Amino acid sequence: MAEEIYRKSNGNQSLKLSSLLTLGTAYSEKIDMEKSIEALLEALEIAKSEKDYVNQVRALSLLGYQYQTMQINDKTHAYLDEAELVMSQNQFPDSLMYLRGNNYSIKALSYQQTLDCDYAVDYFNKAISVYKRLKNSEVSQTNLSIANLNKALCFLENKNTDSAKLALTRSDEILQRLDLEEADVSISLQITWAKYYLQTQNYRKSVEILHDCLDKVEEMSQVDIDLEIYELLSKNYLALNDVEKYNYYSNLYIETQKTISDAEKKSITHIINKPMGNKKFSGENSSKILNVVLLILGVILALILFFLVKSYRLKKKLKDLKSNQDL
Repeated sequence: MAEEIYRKSNGNQSLKLSSLLTLGTAYSEKIDMEKSIEALLEALEIAKSEKDYVNQVRALSLLGYQYQTMQINDKTHAYLDEAELVMSQNQFPDSLMYLRGNNYSIKALSYQQTLDCDYAVDYFNKAISVYKRLKNSEVSQTNLSIANLNKALCFLENKNTDSAKLALTRSDEILQRLDLEEADVSISLQITWAKYYLQTQNYRKSVEILHDCLDKVEEMSQVDIDLEIYELLSKNYLALNDVEKYNYYSNLYIETQKTISDAEKKSITHIINKPMGNKKFSGENSSKILNVVLLILGVILALILFFLVKSYRLKKKLKDLKSNQDL
């Protein structure tokens, strides 16, 4: 639908921008990072030309998220820092301040991968502080639930199950209040509860939750979530000493991981060497580099010619002096 809207936009930049942002998100869900980033870069270019600061921030944050997913952290921070700069230089209404919270959340995920969970929790707390102030925004409250969920994952990584349970309970309460039990975030929350029960050695409860999630996820065809469920089921069945089921889910995990890994490698191969901008920007850079190289070559040739002339004149002068001396 977004592709059709994009084709029929006929110069309507607002429609084109919305469709590109939707495409960027949709391709990300399909693990086609190259197409996702291409759509988001075009969206960013339009937003900048239209001086649409809100959608600039949306595009920049989504780009940061794509690179965070691929763990290319220098580009993640470059896009997120640019988004923060746009927000600091322009007046945003309170209803859109959740975008700042999103930035903090993505940075927290990046720090969780590259530094440690203690540092990441600080950024999750910054995001939570923003979302809490926006009580009338369903988007902000949903993001508040997600931030608490990710914070719980950090606590589980540090084997702090009490703090993890508290964060998960807060996340659960928000989702129930919003009546979003069937949303993607609810499935992520259930999987995190399964991780909690695995870590607290309540393996059967963990397995029960995971099988319930698997039924929902298979209808949605989200292989990245399938992968996580297969891994957790294999760990639970290993702990329960059920070798047959352990082997079954372990093999499913390996096969699914290979599928995702192949898709990500394909995207990263095309993306990793691209500059942080559009193709036009790349062409301009190449042209500038060529001009500099030609200028340097010109200077070198001029110097060689200069020294050849000087050398010839010096030899001639020495020859004349020698002739005069002989005379």
